[in-house]
Amino acid sequence: MRFLLTAGFVCLLAQPLAAAVHLKARTIEALSARSEKLNHHFIIQFRSAPTPETRAELERRGIRVVAYVPDNAVMASSHAVPDLEGLDVEWTGNLAPSDKLSPELSAAASGAYLLMLHEDVARPAGLKIAQRLGFFVLDRPGLVPGHLVIAGPAQNLAELAAHDEVAYILPASPDLLTDQPLIGCVGSLTPAGRMGPYAAAAQGWIAAADGMVHLNFVFETLTPKVEENALRSEMGRALGEWAQYANVTFSAAGTPSSPRTVAIRFASGEHGDGFPFDGPGKVLAHSFYPAPPNSEPIAGDMHLDADEDWRIGANIDLFSVALHEAGHTLGLGHTDKPGSVMYPYYRLVTGLSPDDIAAIRNLYGSKAPVTPPGPAQPPTGPPSAPGKPIEPPPAADRTPPSLRVVSPASSIVSTTSGSMTFSGTAVDNVGVAAVRWSTSTGKSGTASGTTNWSAEVPLLIGDTVVTIRAYDAAGNSAWKAITVVRH
Repeated sequence: MRFLLTAGFVCLLAQPLAAAVHLKARTIEALSARSEKLNHHFIIQFRSAPTPETRAELERRGIRVVAYVPDNAVMASSHAVPDLEGLDVEWTGNLAPSDKLSPELSAAASGAYLLMLHEDVARPAGLKIAQRLGFFVLDRPGLVPGHLVIAGPAQNLAELAAHDEVAYILPASPDLLTDQPLIGCVGSLTPAGRMGPYAAAAQGWIAAADGMVHLNFVFETLTPKVEENALRSEMGRALGEWAQYANVTFSAAGTPSSPRTVAIRFASGEHGDGFPFDGPGKVLAHSFYPAPPNSEPIAGDMHLDADEDWRIGANIDLFSVALHEAGHTLGLGHTDKPGSVMYPYYRLVTGLSPDDIAAIRNLYGSKAPVTPPGPAQPPTGPPSAPGKPIEPPPAADRTPPSLRVVSPASSIVSTTSGSMTFSGTAVDNVGVAAVRWSTSTGKSGTASGTTNWSAEVPLLIGDTVVTIRAYDAAGNSAWKAITVVRH
């Protein structure tokens, strides 16, 4: 296939698409693809997954890759007529303004939005455009570079999205409208860069003959900032949270180089994957999209910044971050729905939201017919009138429950049985909402009772770390870990 490139910067489609371009707002199929004048930011779709060599060749030709878009496409940037001669190109085209507007905006009531610029666009450029269209820009430290929190007239969003510098607009979560610290996620990684915020998850891991996706996980390196047994338990719990709702299994097996294995690594600075960490308080972690488009052995791997102050049950909460990153490991991008685990900014969570569960089931199919009730609705944001001060919410309950494990009485026990009964007590200044258990082998469940609780926990041969956690209604938690050796 050849493209006719003219001074008018026009590309002609010469044959049908082999794969679609999956956006959150629509799917671009062959019949919907039209000849069009390319903007400075435009999509290039290839016949096969772009590789690091593809990206290097594009950049050698003066074409910058700013994001990955499934299937087999990249968002590119060029201020000149792009030279695509000899490349394995299927189609090129632009994002329409409507592609940059989140479907969730229709349900947004706060009048506050998260404006995302393309990776190569400087923040002052977006600031100028937003202010010219009547939007008030909120000064929020800790935002991801290229992100702005804006408030203003909803009727001007389409005109804002029409600017080439703008990548995507979605509702601002309540967390973005208060004075609490913010830490954002850069998104899942591919050989062609980070997943674009406008892109929709299209394909995860390929299922086996039984319809299930069987993955392994292995710890490549750990961090001394969290006790080892508790760390392994929290990471296994994060993976198991996704596995309980969709046709996915995780097993603690394999080596970091084994196929279909999530290698979990704590690392500092440059650590060999081309995406160096930047020290405390910035990029917490990153994960690699499944194969394809990533190749083995890095497909699905999860890296966490060893320089962060990792904790359990408080910021920076290991489970909350790992739960978000595990979504990327399974092939999910960021959701636009505030309150979801996969929203672009991390928050302290105790489990998946209905939006997260629906997304993973859409990708892999449903394992359980019943969806648990969702969390309470988050508070609304500021009034839509720009410039009006944002009132922070009242101080939240920060007191964790007090948890005691009565049986077994020791932190290390042995047994020959296939299960063990755990029991104890939990008290809180307001009230204990739930007591849950998880194991380092990926099993989890909810104990019977709260103030006085008990749980029957299954065990495999060998060592199993059982973590018991008590939660109050505000999401505060306390935990105890017991190591069980089954002979």
